Amino acid sequence: MRKIVQKMVTVLIVFGMGAGLLAGCGSSASNKEDTLYVYNWSEYIPQEVYEEFEKETGIHVVESTFSSNEEMLAKLVAGGTGEYDVIVASNYVIPAMIEQDLIQKMDTSKLENFGNLTDTSVGMNFDPKNEYSVPYMATITLLGINEKKCQELNVEINKLDDLLNPALENNLVVPDDCREVVDAALKAIGEDPDTKDEAVVNRTEEWLSKLAPNVKLYDSDTPYAALQTNEVAAGLVYNMDLAKAMWENKDLKLVDIPEGNEIAYDNFVLTSKTEKQDMAMKFIDYILRPEVYKKCLDEYPCVCLNKEALKIMDAKYTDNPAANVSEEILKKAHVTGDVGEAATYYDNVFSKMKN
Repeated sequence: MRKIVQKMVTVLIVFGMGAGLLAGCGSSASNKEDTLYVYNWSEYIPQEVYEEFEKETGIHVVESTFSSNEEMLAKLVAGGTGEYDVIVASNYVIPAMIEQDLIQKMDTSKLENFGNLTDTSVGMNFDPKNEYSVPYMATITLLGINEKKCQELNVEINKLDDLLNPALENNLVVPDDCREVVDAALKAIGEDPDTKDEAVVNRTEEWLSKLAPNVKLYDSDTPYAALQTNEVAAGLVYNMDLAKAMWENKDLKLVDIPEGNEIAYDNFVLTSKTEKQDMAMKFIDYILRPEVYKKCLDEYPCVCLNKEALKIMDAKYTDNPAANVSEEILKKAHVTGDVGEAATYYDNVFSKMKN
């Protein structure tokens, strides 16, 4: 589901401007008074939720989707702020969105359900007063293993370095994402996963070169399929994908790695050009209702940031360690940060690994 690809803001702006002919500059689509245009990750809000919101409020929702923050930002700087009203953006791109005037302030006092959000998800350092963003859900990258296949291969996987075992050749699935993979390498060699030092990032090349032969699939969209069908012995994947695979395959197990995991927080923001603030806030408040939020988690089991919704979740969610991630794992997780221009260093070593 997630493809957390980060580029420096200037690169995004140049790319976005170049894509303007394709993306359009300030479509009039969002001018339809009874329609709210949402730009969202694929597989994040069920169609049923949109339909029920329209039935209750009379507000029609049109959703467009993206597969990476990079894609979303490029579209916005190409004029997309005139096409959409509400966007779901990850924590590390929000400061750049504010700086580039892509989003506007919002009044959270209008949200009756804002108090349902967990204390740890509000007031985060990228938007301390939640002036520009309202938390939705989070995704954490987890290590899952197929115990039966690992036994057949005679391998044990307890930490990131164990993924380098030659016995795992062609037996791993990882995100097709430079930050996720390179951050894992940085953690494995004891370095800061948000480093901006080119020499430090380059130090991961040796580790990544050992990992490469073991990777069968670079997949950020449907990695759960490879785990679910016993195609691979292990996967470094987003928690929603591992949770879905674990529902179907009882040989799968979550490994609590000592190095800690990567987590990103996704938030609702309002585009700078939208004039549908009241409609947008009504929609966000609707999503934060416990019973509505539950429907989202039932279909897309990400990290719950709604404490009231968690109280009513079924055992299918609460008993799945990849969906209802433990506090121990969450507390030691590293919140993915913006590395600015250093993102090119991450791209370079990841490209070398794949080639």
